[in-house]
Amino acid sequence: MNVANPEALFEDILQFVAQSRELLKNGAMMDLAGLDSRVMLLCEETLLLSQEQRLHYAERLQQLLGELTSLGKEMTVQRNRIEEEMRSLPQHKKATTAYRVAEESDKEGES
Repeated sequence: MNVANPEALFEDILQFVAQSRELLKNGAMMDLAGLDSRVMLLCEETLLLSQEQRLHYAERLQQLLGELTSLGKEMTVQRNRIEEEMRSLPQHKKATTAYRVAEESDKEGES
């Protein structure tokens, strides 16, 4: 059986999380497709290691879980912010329309 390198998998996933955070910070859309399969592969490959090696990776797995949880919370904050902005759009549109109507009314009154 060909065992993937857990170090390379950790590095790949952490890089993916860092890139996702950067995209999120810049307001860009993220594509999380494949993240779950990478994490699953890491977990499966770690289980194939010796007891001593698994213990070596246990703390790193906990840290990775923390990183993924943190990314999820950041995504939730951004989603909530976007939802709030979307809810306020109709109010903004109403205000813009009211301003135009008032402006047109002022122009008609000047004639």
